[in-house]
Amino acid sequence: MTRARLLLSCVASHAARALLRPLALLPIRKNRVLFLSFRGKQYSCNPKYVSEALQTISGGRLEIVWAFHEPQKFRFLEREGIRVLSDRSLRFLLCALTARVVCTNTYYKPFLPRRRGQFYLRTWHGGGAYKRVDYPKGLMGHYIRMQQEGADLYLSSSRAFTQMTLREAFGYRGEVLECGMPRNDLLVTGAWRSAAKRVREQLSLNEARLALYAPTWREGGSAAQPDVERLRSALSARFGGTWVIAFRGHHAASGAQRADVDLTAYPDMQELLCAADVLITDYSSSIWDMSLAGKPAFLYCRDLASYTRERDFFTDIASWPFPLSQSDAELEKNILSFDEAAYAKAIARHHEALGSCESGSASLITARRILKECALKEETGRV
Repeated sequence: MTRARLLLSCVASHAARALLRPLALLPIRKNRVLFLSFRGKQYSCNPKYVSEALQTISGGRLEIVWAFHEPQKFRFLEREGIRVLSDRSLRFLLCALTARVVCTNTYYKPFLPRRRGQFYLRTWHGGGAYKRVDYPKGLMGHYIRMQQEGADLYLSSSRAFTQMTLREAFGYRGEVLECGMPRNDLLVTGAWRSAAKRVREQLSLNEARLALYAPTWREGGSAAQPDVERLRSALSARFGGTWVIAFRGHHAASGAQRADVDLTAYPDMQELLCAADVLITDYSSSIWDMSLAGKPAFLYCRDLASYTRERDFFTDIASWPFPLSQSDAELEKNILSFDEAAYAKAIARHHEALGSCESGSASLITARRILKECALKEETGRV
């Protein structure tokens, strides 16, 4: 985004807030809860799992609303009693300004005025403490802070995330619920096995094993891709069986890469992690998620020097328990020499060092907190 567009966005956001303030006279609906995931792109991540838990314990007493860029793709949610809106509609504006609780996993709409009596829950969308997410200086930093301001509660996956990301990087001083990420409940409890079976059937994998390559987003570029055939050969030699290599792009990136199958459009990354036998990524916090299931995960970081210089990390990448490769030869070597027992011990030490808060019950804990904010009691016997 150019400086001129940033300036225009900031001015427009401030002006829109002023114009919308008269709508603050509308009464807040104490039973209305609004969800957005990745700014209206998806039905996924932590908000999805909180929403599902909330449906279970609320007994139909809440008006649960989801807002999307393309609401026609998500009309299936209406069969579950969820209200689906376009996030560019007047109905969305009215809903956003009258909802008791607003739950998002990333930045919120900067043009919406914050109302007293509303409760803003930020689940965020990454665990552990890996790549830095400091606010940039200048106008871009101001624009991001506009989107972030007003949170009443953040969820946290670890004490390191609370301190390094929320307190130090975001400068957030409010309440933090250290219960883990709702999207990770599947991986923590072992329920991922049933989800894996369902996904494998959808993908028609049959007896093949699945390796998921899922690089993180980069400003102005794309990640280098490992040699697919060399990767397949190494996986087969070390773990046995035939392998399908899948690519999963970041939600903010564009362009596919060569692989057996492109799963970028698959609606839920967590389900893919359940189905994957191996994860290969670079600096994505999905590696934290995968580690909770104890499954092998490898780092493939061809641009480590430049990424460190431009972005850097909260914790030294050399201290992470995942085998680190900067070339195809290193990746092949790390796969062939992979030691399950040593890896399991390293993962346990890593979780302890970062102060993991993953509980396996984060969805339910968060849903109960929302119910409390809506002044409702949990319907007994639902969970």
